[in-house]
Amino acid sequence: MPRPWIRLFFLLLVCGLISAERFAAAEPPAGETSGVETRTTGKSAATTAALLPRPLAAMTLPDINGELQTIGRSKEPIVTVLVYVSTTCPVANSYTAELNRLSRRWPDQVKVYGVVADQKISRDQAATHFQKFGAEFPVLQDAAGLLADVLEPTHVPECFVLDRDRRLVYRGAIDNAYESIGRRRVAVERHYLRDAVAATIDGNRVDPARTEPIGCHFPKPLTPSPEATVTYHRDVAPILDSRCRTCHRSGQVAPFELTSYSEAVTHAAMIVEVTGRRIMPPWMPTPDAQPPLVGERWLSEAEIETLSQWLEEGCPEGKVEKARPEPQFTDGWQLGEPDMVVRMPESFSVPAEGPDILQNFVVPLDLAEDKMVAAIEFHPGNRRVVHHAVLFLDDSGQARRLDAESDEPGYENFGGPGFIPIGSLGGWSVGNTPRRLPNDMGRYLKRGSDLVVQVHYHPSGKPEIDQSEIGLYFVDRPTEELLAEPSKLVGSIWMANYEMDIPPGEAEYRRTTQYTLPRDVQLVGLIPHMHLLGKSMRVTATYPDGRQQTLIEVLQWDFNWQDEYYYREPISLPAGTQLHVEAVFDNSADNPSNPNSPPERVTYGEETTDEMLFCFFLLTAPKTEDLIYTIYHNLGHDLQQPRKDVSGGP
Repeated sequence: MPRPWIRLFFLLLVCGLISAERFAAAEPPAGETSGVETRTTGKSAATTAALLPRPLAAMTLPDINGELQTIGRSKEPIVTVLVYVSTTCPVANSYTAELNRLSRRWPDQVKVYGVVADQKISRDQAATHFQKFGAEFPVLQDAAGLLADVLEPTHVPECFVLDRDRRLVYRGAIDNAYESIGRRRVAVERHYLRDAVAATIDGNRVDPARTEPIGCHFPKPLTPSPEATVTYHRDVAPILDSRCRTCHRSGQVAPFELTSYSEAVTHAAMIVEVTGRRIMPPWMPTPDAQPPLVGERWLSEAEIETLSQWLEEGCPEGKVEKARPEPQFTDGWQLGEPDMVVRMPESFSVPAEGPDILQNFVVPLDLAEDKMVAAIEFHPGNRRVVHHAVLFLDDSGQARRLDAESDEPGYENFGGPGFIPIGSLGGWSVGNTPRRLPNDMGRYLKRGSDLVVQVHYHPSGKPEIDQSEIGLYFVDRPTEELLAEPSKLVGSIWMANYEMDIPPGEAEYRRTTQYTLPRDVQLVGLIPHMHLLGKSMRVTATYPDGRQQTLIEVLQWDFNWQDEYYYREPISLPAGTQLHVEAVFDNSADNPSNPNSPPERVTYGEETTDEMLFCFFLLTAPKTEDLIYTIYHNLGHDLQQPRKDVSGGP
């Protein structure tokens, strides 16, 4: 009769062999890949596959409602989906509806769990958040990090699929909606998680078995280095105060706050990534190739290096040697009480998910006399979904007709407002600071004009309502008097190329346009404009004496962060100055913003999936008649620009 310890030894050995056989069955045969999809790293499948070496042990964790949930019950032969979620990550929040659909699709075969990634959040806070977003699946709290220690997540959201034997068969992204942080596709083509679950239910191998998750960084414990040279209070906080807190504070549009050491540490890895890639702060123009711009948010290389080194050294807090002055932000109307406040006539409903929306709202102004507008201040009604807004003027009634033809508040039209505007009052984007035009300058607002507000919405992950308002600030002097004085009226001209015809796969498609100024003017600011294939734009002025000057250069165009750019001092452009705009477009598969997969031919048009090359110039002039002449001359020039007929195909 074998001794008890020998029987135990053989029992353990047999169990081990069984587990090894099960794990081996999940591995690809020799000579085959593991189905890993590495969309950006370029590594081979064999070097990037790192699924769990053994089945996940059953684990019991509390959910945000205080109930215990056991993952991997042996008595429940179901497919398990674990998705890391967060109260502060907008990417994760945007997937709530998709996860709800997944949990309802196979109710008897699949169990979906969310796992809270936030390190310091109470159960009540988490419950309130996910109830607000309508999560229909259990959301677990892993405060001790037991599950994270096994799965080793890197991003939020990141999902993990376990088969009926609790073997990990897929990890990575939910789908390919986000091809890069801050870049969201118009349409989803690859449903990685859904396909992985379907394959697992059918007993098939998951392919790809791993994809790269895109989203916020998963927070990990940090150990400050005792030899650290960069600290939060002395080096990092001043950068965050001056560059980030305009948006990253309570009540603003940013998804999380950066007002304390603990908040900065939680998001340190994300801060380093988005600043290093110059996604944040949102500022497209380069700082060294054009005259100084108002409100520049470009981080210096030294500031970026400081943030990176702080993370490398474990994010030490440091000592508070002296009280740091608290940044001052104005609540309410930042420019004081407006002369006129208007609102969208009706509230607009933004769905929980789907592509971004460009909705135009007609706001009658009913002005009894002409006005000069020194500034506008746009107040988004719902900062979670309002991304930017552009304010057009219409005196033809065409916008009203478009509005009447729509069944919902406003009317949808991508690219432009759907009519030729008689002017613009500017716009607003995230991080924009309202400013008055200097020296009693103003934009002409003709009586009887309608204000047409084009708002760019991006779904937040739950249904939202918006009803934004705009404050108008008039120049406090008679309009006739101002029009008679030099350099008071501000108007706009534009340059465009209407021959866009971009072949699929073309990564360096170039287009240019030129215009020669007929009169002396002064450049107040400009507004570059392209769509999703836009890559870069450079605007230059060649003076009559042959001297050249770069007016603005954008090396990495981002459709999501369009803005108006004002110069600190107006730039004098004499008659005969040639303005030149050159733009580059990327219609390759490597462009994460490409709306077509695979790439398709793209031509000029107003839809977001079409393409444009525009640059608007805000001008004034020593003589008002010279400005008006230039505006009409530019309109005639634009009407003479060649238009390529693309209606008949190539």
